[in-house]
Amino acid sequence: MTLIKKIMFATITSLLISSCRFDISPWENDVNCDTLNLEANLEWLNLIEKRYKDKTDFSVAVIGDPQQYPGDLELTIKKINKINKVDFVLLLGDLTETGVEKEYEWTCKAVSHTSKPILSVIGNHDALAYGRVIWLDTIGPFDYSFTYKNIKFIAYNDNKYEFENVPDKEWIANEALISSDETRFHTIGMSHIEPWDVEPTLTDELKLMGFDQMLHAHNHKFAYWQKSSVELPHFITADTRDVKFGIMNITPDSISIEQCDPECVPVTVQNR
Repeated sequence: MTLIKKIMFATITSLLISSCRFDISPWENDVNCDTLNLEANLEWLNLIEKRYKDKTDFSVAVIGDPQQYPGDLELTIKKINKINKVDFVLLLGDLTETGVEKEYEWTCKAVSHTSKPILSVIGNHDALAYGRVIWLDTIGPFDYSFTYKNIKFIAYNDNKYEFENVPDKEWIANEALISSDETRFHTIGMSHIEPWDVEPTLTDELKLMGFDQMLHAHNHKFAYWQKSSVELPHFITADTRDVKFGIMNITPDSISIEQCDPECVPVTVQNR
């Protein structure tokens, strides 16, 4: 190879390399994703609330466990986009399978098609590898709350596999308190996992705190139950494989649930 050809080859190779982004390691935590940022989605939701300030009835889509099905997650988001009564989406954990950068980015790409705000709750798989760091840097806190149309939504981390001393019951109870000057129609809780067997009285405690409805994922199949002695409904949404999700319909006086698989049908809570 002549000197000129060597120089040309080196130059072209250098340009090609510089035009590509190479990951140094699969354990990177610098995720390129704005879609799931909690602060940005809450600001978006606030704009929707102001735009429809006289509207009292609304619906929320409930999805979970998309970790192995980013393609189906994208289809699920696109189907939810067409449901006009849905104001926003709750994504109840396990966005990833192993908590690595690329999986977070695949989820971000899938949900980038949304026309509605998405509020996420951390799942146990999301906290694997460097998932905790990615979640805090990219999405937001593990525990948070917000109010929409006089409904208080409280999201809490209950992933006992990866965290100690969860859920933070004192924080949850403080968030559930209703101030003397507050108008609140319902208090709704959401976590990745329904009350654990090792905490058989948690649903009792949540009821005493003032919760009216609980939302979860994790089990990959639909369920809707309550302890007959407590009467606090727990809805568990299925995974997004083959486009499955739930819809929670809310009025100042009532909460009802639909299961979508993919067509939506009303469901009633079952006593345990």
